[in-house]
Formats: sequence, C-alpha cells, structure tokens
Amino acid sequence: MADRTINLETWVEKRLQLIRLEHEEEVVRNEDLLMNNSVDDLDKAGYALRKLKITKQYLNNGILITRLSLPQEKKDQINLKKCRLLRGFVGITVDDETKTIGIGYALKVESATIEIDCDVDLLKRFPNKKFNFVKVVNDVTYNRIIFTLSKLASRSPFVYLIGLLMGHNPLLDPLISLSPYVRGLPFADGQRGSHTIDWFNTNLNSCQKEAVEFSLYQQHLAVIHGPPGTGKTTTLTELILQLITRGFRVMVCAPSNVAVDNIFKQLVDSYDNNLRQKYRIKSEYSFVRIGHPYIVDNAPSSKKKKSNFEKKQIEQKIRNANVLMSTLSSSFIYQGHLKHLWNKQKLEKFSFDVVIIDECGQSNEPCTWIPLSFADKCILAGDHLQLPPTICSPEAANEGLNISLLERVTKKLFAHCPERVVRMLTVQHRMNKLIMQWPSDFFYEGRLIAAPIVASHQLVLKGTRQPLPVLRFIDTVGCDMKEMDSQQKAFRSSKGNIYEAKIVCIYIKKLINQGLSPSDIGVITPYRLQTTLIEAVCQREFSRRINDRLEINSVDGFQGREKNVIIYSMVRSNDSGSIGFLSEERRLNVAITRARKHLTLIGDSGTVTRRSNALNSFIGYCFQNAIIEKGGDYREKMDRLNYLDNIFAEYQVVKSRRNRKKRQSKKTKKSSLPPPIDSNLVRILNAFLLNIQWSSIQLPIHFSLDQLEHAKKFCCQNRFQYSINKVLVNQTQRHNQMTIFR
Repeated sequence: MADRTINLETWVEKRLQLIRLEHEEEVVRNEDLLMNNSVDDLDKAGYALRKLKITKQYLNNGILITRLSLPQEKKDQINLKKCRLLRGFVGITVDDETKTIGIGYALKVESATIEIDCDVDLLKRFPNKKFNFVKVVNDVTYNRIIFTLSKLASRSPFVYLIGLLMGHNPLLDPLISLSPYVRGLPFADGQRGSHTIDWFNTNLNSCQKEAVEFSLYQQHLAVIHGPPGTGKTTTLTELILQLITRGFRVMVCAPSNVAVDNIFKQLVDSYDNNLRQKYRIKSEYSFVRIGHPYIVDNAPSSKKKKSNFEKKQIEQKIRNANVLMSTLSSSFIYQGHLKHLWNKQKLEKFSFDVVIIDECGQSNEPCTWIPLSFADKCILAGDHLQLPPTICSPEAANEGLNISLLERVTKKLFAHCPERVVRMLTVQHRMNKLIMQWPSDFFYEGRLIAAPIVASHQLVLKGTRQPLPVLRFIDTVGCDMKEMDSQQKAFRSSKGNIYEAKIVCIYIKKLINQGLSPSDIGVITPYRLQTTLIEAVCQREFSRRINDRLEINSVDGFQGREKNVIIYSMVRSNDSGSIGFLSEERRLNVAITRARKHLTLIGDSGTVTRRSNALNSFIGYCFQNAIIEKGGDYREKMDRLNYLDNIFAEYQVVKSRRNRKKRQSKKTKKSSLPPPIDSNLVRILNAFLLNIQWSSIQLPIHFSLDQLEHAKKFCCQNRFQYSINKVLVNQTQRHNQMTIFR
C-alpha cells in the first residue's frame, strides 16, 4: 500500500503548479492566435464567426439577452448549431479587430441566430456595429480548480473519500444491506429494498444489473467501466433512480455540457417511462440542471441582478432537488447557485450523498475534485481506454496532468485488486461484430460481446442485392497522395490531405445516391485542417439540406456519438513515416467504435503502420477482413473535382506541381517491357511477410493477372500457400481475388 500512498500536501502543491502551467500555455496560445491572424483567417480555421448583427435585445429573469444574426450572404453557408466555437464562452470583437471588448456566454443557438449573455451592453456601447465571436480562454474553471485544490487538505478530515483516493484510508467492505425504498412507491413497505432490488428498467442485461447492484452496495467508491456501445448511460440512469427512491440526493457531473445534457435527457425519459407512469407515483422527484440555459442558471457569468422573488425560487428549487446535474466546473460549491445548499449551516458539515462523474476519463484529475471534495460516496463512470484529458502544455502532460482520476484508480491505486472497485460492462449494442472484434481484442482483452440484435446488422442500399460491406479500406499507399500543411498560422501544425478530402466527398455522394440518409453518415478525421477542408468540399458539392444532416468532426468531437456509417480520413502520408498524434492508440479506438454498420478507412498503409503497433495491427485486421480498394481507383473521379482546388487555395493548401508532373509522365511513357510489380502490392506482401501474427491476407480485387503472377512468385519464394476465387463485384462482373496463407 505504501507505494500507492500519496502525500496530500505535496500532491496539491504539484497539481497547482501543473494547472498554472496548463492555463498559461492556453493563454499564450490563444493570444498568439488572435495577435497573429486576421479575423478572416480565424473564421476560416473555425476560431471565429464574423459580421454578426444585433437583431434584438430583451430582459429574461433579470438577464439582458442579446440576439445576433448571421449576415444574409452567410445564412445558406453556415449552420450555427454545428459551430464548435459556440459551446460556452466566446470573446467578442468589433469590425475587423481581434482584440476582445467583452465576454459572452452562448444561451440559445439556432441555425442562423444566437442569443448570448454578455458582460457588456453591446447595443448601448457599440450602436450600428457588426460583431465577431472569437475563441477565448475561460478563466472561471481555472480559478475554481485552484480554489478547490487549496482547500483540499482542510476538507480531508471531513471527507473519507479524500483519504481513500490518496491511499491513506482503507476501502471498507460493501454494505450488508441497502437503504429501503421511500416516498410513496407501491412496493415501499417498511424494509422493502434492503436486500432486494426492484428494477425500474427491466431491459438491463446482466452486466448492467451487476454494475448497478455493486455501486449501491459500495460504501465510498465504485467504478463503472463502460467500453463503446455498452450502455453506460442507461446503467447510470437506473443507478440514479435506485438512489433517489432510497432517499439519497445525487450530484451528477461530466466534463462537458454535451455529456451532461446527454445523461440529463436519458434520466428524464427513464424517470417518466420506468417510474412515474409505470407506478403512477404521487410524489414528484426533482431534477435540476445547473448552468443550463432556461432551466436554472441561465448564465454563469451574468452580473445582472435578479429580484428577491426570483432568487428565492431558484434557492428553493435547488434545495428541493433530488438530482443536481452540471459540468464539473459548475459544481463549484463555494459560490453561485450551489451555495444555497449550505448557507444556513457550516460548510464543513455539508456533503453530497453521492457524486457520479460521467466520462471521468476525459477530465484531468484536479477538475474532478471540485465536486468530489464534498462527496460521501462517488461513482466514477467512463472508459480510460478512450480519449484522455486534453492537455495543451507538453510539460504538464509529461508530469502527469493528462492522467485522469479514473485511470489512476484503475491502473495504479487498485491495480492489484480491481475487482474490489471496478465493474466492466461487456455487452455492446452498437457495432457489427466485425467492427467490434479488433477493439475488443486489442483494448479489452477480448471481453466485449456483440448483442445478437447488432452482431450481424448491415446496410442494404438502393439498387444493390448485397448488403454494404461492414469494413472497407481505401489504401492510398503508392498513389502519390501526400499530406500537406497550411501556410495559415491559424492552423499551426495541423495537417490536411486534399486527395483524401475528395475521396470522402466521392464516397459520400455514392452512398447518398444509393438511398442512404445523410444523417446516417459521420466523417471523422484527427486534424482540424482536414475537418475544415472536408466541410468546404461538402458545402460546395452538396445542398444545404444535405450538409445540415452530415456530421463532420474531429475524433474528440465524436466521443460518445455513433452513426450507421463512419468514414475515417487518417490524413498522414509521407516518406518518413511520421504520424504525429495518430500514434495515440485511444484515438483510434474512438474513431473505429463510432460506426454501427459500416466503417470506411481512408489512408496510406505504408505511412501509418510504421510507428504505431495499434495501427499496424488494425491495418492487418483490415487486410484480412475488409474490402480493399486502391486510392488510385478514384483518380478519374477526383480529376473531375479539380474545380475544388480554388477552395483549397483559400486555405493556402495547393497540390504539388511535382506530383502532377509525375502522373503526367507516367501516362505518356510507353514501354514494351512486362509491367513492373505494383508498389501497393509490394507493401502489402512485405507487411504480410513481417507480421507473422497474420495467418492469412486477402489481396484487393483490382490487381491485374500480371500482378497476381508477381504474388504467386512471392508465395513460392516464401513457401506460402494461396487460392484464387472469382468474386462477384456487381450483377455482371466477376474479378479474381487471391488469398495467401502461411
């Protein structure tokens, strides 16, 4: 136990240092971004919105709300609901300036309008002006973390959980009996529920029920490990209902508003369907969302005064709440609305009965202590094998700020006895088994099971007899489709690949023409520049109706989401094998597991497999189980999209003349010699030769008979076996496909 014990004072001092480092790095980067880029360049990079005009101003609950609208010429191009900039605080500038004149908080976002609470009366101070929104660093969360950490040692004598998570207090044995059901339930008779659980959601599977039961019996700490698609939120909503019907008050937190809104909606739906209507209970339970527009806290940054009546209404609502829900930052107990929970008693005597932190793996640990420093018991939910906390400062990350509390508890503090604190959900209800299998084997020790209803589900598109293949890999190796940089400073070290952007567009068009709804399609890419390029291409190629329903986002933006079809553009293609943060295995896990029925991967196998064990393993899995296509097969259709090069030029990303000349010379050069071995085939065969764990490999169907002869010679030289089968490509055409065995 000694090696897992943490000196609290030393730990706090170190975390204060790291949090300051991280905040300083964020501030410096943001200042550099605003000082060295025009508003126009920031707009193109997604860091700004330009030329917004005030259309209305009104008071609501004592708050001055300002409504702004997009300029007429941009209303058909931009959907504000999809704008990543508007998920919290924004800086406000005037005309073409990048210097902020105020800070706003997004309250309500429509497709062409946004309502904000601002610390400046924009209409009064800047009449007849147009405004810009720019990226801004939020000091509120930083200040709350600093204050919480500075008070942590003084809270330790009152909160057993602090000593437990620092390795000083022992983990107590589970409860012998539970608190009985209360408050007018038909089965709440005396001690009902002390030793049994009446399940409100009767559709839970056995591992979900086990996780709920385990969490109820634990005295201070439980971890619900929820891999992709395993119904973690469904499990948490049942757990919350079990807790509040036994008389507990629950605080539910998550790192982002999106995550909080997700569990809030599911909780309300589950309560209505599985408790209120089912049992016709007379007493209502109260769920309060802190910091959410138009529910309780309209604007955390608001300095406007509310009437005494309004204040008392809010205080009463919060005090009577059975469940309080907020982001980790908004769970700050020392000020704001939550202060009403303790202002008539001494602060050291106050605590939440239970604190649940969803998506705990995405938050840095200091931020999780904002609610946990007032928790009698906590349930940590999430998956430390998906996205880690986002940390800007390399120094802070190297010193451990990128390790979440969830990861520390499971991999360090209780690594010797995980069964005492962790329950893992293992039945997933999202992915076809072929999509699920590799992440299950690589990340989860092969423990994931596909529910029968999804194990073999596939898409059947219009005009096709065969279902859409579950896996497709469009390999650009040897196709001269290299990655590119942008000369715009706003994109910094981000990467783009105009060739992959065009292939994405071509493939989306094919799917839509075959009857697939755009809302079923998600495009994921690890780089901001590539996200911007793909969005620009799709806006040019498709109607507003289609673009509004397509979702194009980063890996981080897709965490917790799912689509029937996912297209993953990996971007990196270079001679050195450099892949940047593609080497972060957990990002690959997230990208793959967003897909329900079909996953298309676009990338250069020769680049991405050279410095990543995970990518090397997954590409090998694709060669054995996916339909393999060559990027060059899309060349003719890509050439028809050359008019899009003007769009790429706007981002100072242009095609290389050298590459274009190479292609032209290849077309004009004639030779009577036998065709050389295809470079793509060479890489595939070499990969199979080097990766002895691959038992077999299927070659793409596009290889000619001459190339298959090269492959046969390879098999003879290395004593491999092979078979060649006829594969039906469409209703009339058959192609040869070769499979090589060890």
